[in-house]
Amino acid sequence: MSQMTAPTTLDAWVRRLGEEEFPLFAHTARSIAAMSTDDGSSTSELTQVILRDNTMTARVLKMANSVYYNPGGVRINTVSRSIVILGFDTVRNIALSIGLVETMLSGSRHDNALAELVRSFHAAVQAKELAEQSKLGNTEELFIAALLYRIGAVAFWCFPYGKADALEWQYHNTTDREEAERRVLGFTLRNLTLALIRDWHLSALLATALASGNSRERNLREVELAYRLANAVEQGWNHPEVTTVLHNIGSMLGRNNEWVTRQVYLNAQQAAKVMTDFGIVNTDRFIPPPPGETPEPAATTAAAPDPQLMLQLGILRELSALLSEKADLNLVLSTVLEGIYRGLKMDRVVLAMLDLRQPRLVARFVLGKERETLLQKFQVAMPPTTPVTGDGREQIFSHVLAQNEPVWIDRRTRQQLSGLFVPELQTLLGPGEFFVAPVRVQGQPRGVIFADRSPANGPLTEQEFLTFRHFCDHANIAFNLLSSEVRRP
Repeated sequence: MSQMTAPTTLDAWVRRLGEEEFPLFAHTARSIAAMSTDDGSSTSELTQVILRDNTMTARVLKMANSVYYNPGGVRINTVSRSIVILGFDTVRNIALSIGLVETMLSGSRHDNALAELVRSFHAAVQAKELAEQSKLGNTEELFIAALLYRIGAVAFWCFPYGKADALEWQYHNTTDREEAERRVLGFTLRNLTLALIRDWHLSALLATALASGNSRERNLREVELAYRLANAVEQGWNHPEVTTVLHNIGSMLGRNNEWVTRQVYLNAQQAAKVMTDFGIVNTDRFIPPPPGETPEPAATTAAAPDPQLMLQLGILRELSALLSEKADLNLVLSTVLEGIYRGLKMDRVVLAMLDLRQPRLVARFVLGKERETLLQKFQVAMPPTTPVTGDGREQIFSHVLAQNEPVWIDRRTRQQLSGLFVPELQTLLGPGEFFVAPVRVQGQPRGVIFADRSPANGPLTEQEFLTFRHFCDHANIAFNLLSSEVRRP
């Protein structure tokens, strides 16, 4: 990709990076940016954005259980629980960071790209920790601002479109780096950073600062100092610029040099560990061990027995804790669906609730493949009266509600109940096997939980059906213990 003809304008660079190199990251970033932390549905929305990607899910949970993000060691098994424990902003930033790293590391891997990425993470950790020492309330916002402070440079060195050699030559022969960038690109990498941040809606705080040209405004002073430190440390901890920055940090925090030095050393070690967890390796060149410190050997962990079973049990324990805490109903239901989706490796999981005015079943929560399609099209007409077997209008979902028992629809059962699969359901559900369970509130039918998996991903099993029933039992307990209202995400 780097050998393609380079774009000729800033707008063209932004368009090509967004459409060809970063389409998934840009889409995810915009989706997350549109969520409000004050909106009760945001936890469900963020959970579903993360769960769309199995790799993203695994990495988010790995980070949520890391020492840096979870120093108390509270075991977190689900994305929804990670948001409760760590906070919406923290998990959102973890997801954005993972998306950024995966995209950047898929580029040409120019050495300068790795250097910029390591500096960004080092600066982000330093800025967040310094902000906490300053008693600022927006530490997560500053983490993202620092991480993205030079995203234009990171993006360029990942996808330079044949301009890398020319820019490096200009850097070596021009004292003004921004002038060198203008000669080669027609704009500066700072301009590219601002344009990408605006186009992808990444950080309002950083966009304002870059647009004004004043990175010292408000509390971005931590970001500026963190970047100066990250750059200087590459020359060694005894470099004069490191000493100068440490003095500036001490003045800002009102702390003596010994305290600042110790804190910054600790932050650097944390940054190296965080980057390893995010999948960034070979960071020693850019963050040398502090004086007197040696890199810690990699920890060894014993293999967990049957990790899928351990995941199921962990999520079920979380559900029991949520019920005992009388947590928000939507959080409990989101955790139930996540348990079925991840714990049983299902392709699609749907919670559909009865709209008695129609009457019909309408999808309220969906995880997995075809999520947007199912949210729109999972609207199943129901008999106008309480479903009774043999009334001639019955279909599979009304049958399940009438029987009040979970059902495993395998090939044989589907043949036995073939008359219940009306054409619209055959199209909606497909030909494969699935599990379906009734949802009842105060003894009255209120909806169903549906889950399926393609035969290509393995047949459904008896043990999985029992586990599915167990998860659905928790959903029914939640409905009866908590509110009867469910907000659509």
